[in-house]
Amino acid sequence: MNAQLVEQITHLRFPAQLPETLLEIEQDFPAPRIDNIPAAVRAALAGSKPLQRIQPGMRVAVGAGSRGITNLPVIVRTVVEEIRALGAHPFVFPAMGSHGGATAPGQIEMLASLGVTPQSVGAEILATMEVKEIGRLSDGPPLYQDANAATADATFLVNRIKPHTDFHGQIESGLAKMAVIGMGKDTGAQAIHLYGGRGFIRFLAPAARIYETNTNLVGGLALLENAFGETDEMHALDVSEVGTTVETALLEKARGLMPRLPFDAIDILVIKEIGKNFSGTGMDTNVVGRIMIPRTPETHQPDVAVIAVLNISEESHGNAAGIGLGNVTTLRAVNRIDWMATYTNSVTSGIFGMQRVNVPITMADDRRALEVALRCCGEPPEHARWVWINNTSKLRRLWVSPNLRSAVEANAHLRLIAETPLRFDESGRLVSPWEMPEK
Repeated sequence: MNAQLVEQITHLRFPAQLPETLLEIEQDFPAPRIDNIPAAVRAALAGSKPLQRIQPGMRVAVGAGSRGITNLPVIVRTVVEEIRALGAHPFVFPAMGSHGGATAPGQIEMLASLGVTPQSVGAEILATMEVKEIGRLSDGPPLYQDANAATADATFLVNRIKPHTDFHGQIESGLAKMAVIGMGKDTGAQAIHLYGGRGFIRFLAPAARIYETNTNLVGGLALLENAFGETDEMHALDVSEVGTTVETALLEKARGLMPRLPFDAIDILVIKEIGKNFSGTGMDTNVVGRIMIPRTPETHQPDVAVIAVLNISEESHGNAAGIGLGNVTTLRAVNRIDWMATYTNSVTSGIFGMQRVNVPITMADDRRALEVALRCCGEPPEHARWVWINNTSKLRRLWVSPNLRSAVEANAHLRLIAETPLRFDESGRLVSPWEMPEK
């Protein structure tokens, strides 16, 4: 942001009467979880069809993505150990489309930020943006495979299955999408994003069949997470099951496990941080009730009037994807944006990225951003319903305005913990209800 604009922003203020206190609450979700992660991985892989395809002496490429999947390092490490126990020779590769600025070093850095390093997973990490074309969809785009994975004898993917933030169909985020977008790197991601959401709905399942017949893909480990972002289930899928009703059934189960905001209508939603480690769109569109894609209708479930974004996570490495889903943000967040990474991801996403990287109204600090949110929410200060969250992937602990007390008390899944003051430091940075140290 240029110096003149920054100077102007630092003098802007639109005072409004913010709430003095907030109610700290806990949300209760059905939350089965796996405690012994290595044992669960081994149980899922034991005797599985994909591992039966791996023979001693094979080089095996293990694909790991850019999402902030809980327990990802230990899961990948255990997969590596199980493949090595077969007498094969595994290595890890980034299966993440254009993320990491669409560069090999950037993708290695992205994996490292998620805890996936040669030391943590016990295998070398080979990264390249080069791809091999492996086929073409009828009336659709060409398909590609990571060049390092293509030279291996087998490829095994590790990914979470969950509802997508851009489109809804029989197959959404999961192993089929990782094959097409993740293994396809920036080249493959650009090719299929040209078709928008309708292309994903139309092409993911048939694309999986081409990966089955034309590549060394043997299958993958499909992960489900509960509403608290904890590992809930693991399933080893054979390549013949990827992109089929097997994956669809797991998607529907994942949809039922999703975290949600406990109110149908919110006047101001305050998000401490957005980032690629929380969602591909920075904030999960299924949580905030906005999708912001041209020609795609909005659901408004929940109905949120104004979204305030206070910061971008360090783990996002400056990728501000999704900041345009917000209405007001801070100079601190905007100064963290890596425009090369953000625009590379946005343009690769095609129509999905057109609105979501628009920079919202930017104010000098948290207090001023929240004052703008209040001024623009369409309700007088005493009636405005506030909800404050850390990010859209962790929704157990929330803070709400006192005028939502009766709604909290009437909801059997909500528990009132405490009343906490709303406080800012001398620079206007929010320090309560969260501790927000300088980053």
